[in-house]
Amino acid sequence: MTTPTTYDPLLRKIHWATAILFIMAMLIGLYCGLQEPGTSPRRELLDVHKSLGVTLFALAILRVLVRLSTQAPPEPAGFGPMVRLAARLNHWALYLILFIMPVTGYMFSSAGGYSLRYFWIFSWPRLFAGNQAIAHAGETAHGFLAYVVYLVVTLHIAATLWHVLVKKDDTLTRMWPARSQT
Repeated sequence: MTTPTTYDPLLRKIHWATAILFIMAMLIGLYCGLQEPGTSPRRELLDVHKSLGVTLFALAILRVLVRLSTQAPPEPAGFGPMVRLAARLNHWALYLILFIMPVTGYMFSSAGGYSLRYFWIFSWPRLFAGNQAIAHAGETAHGFLAYVVYLVVTLHIAATLWHVLVKKDDTLTRMWPARSQT
């Protein structure tokens, strides 16, 4: 069995879909945080933000399953121990965020009585309806983690740019979508 030089094609597709949806959710959340509560388009955009969060949660589960069932390419030989550690910590932080942010958002919305619609198709059940302690915990955690998201995503993008523009190595090609064979 040969060692792959890139990640599995399905994993790469999930990665880029996650990246696009994650940045959309992040920007919508940031914009909504600047708007007056209860106003339009804030309410409607928050429904999209929450729907993207649920979609990202599902993609994160799928991503972990695909990652566990496929072989990853080895880390580039030029990575020193600090770069390896920083990359692993950043990736673990991103995975944790993909799981924790939707959960805290659900806690906040479910307990706080806010909309739980999924892209105007259906509504999620309110498992914590009226529980103000859970609403407060979810709101606090989600708000704090938003700043962690900004930091971790910025570091991830900065590291990618560093590999592409400064190191000029093939780190990005390991996750870049494959070209079609036409």
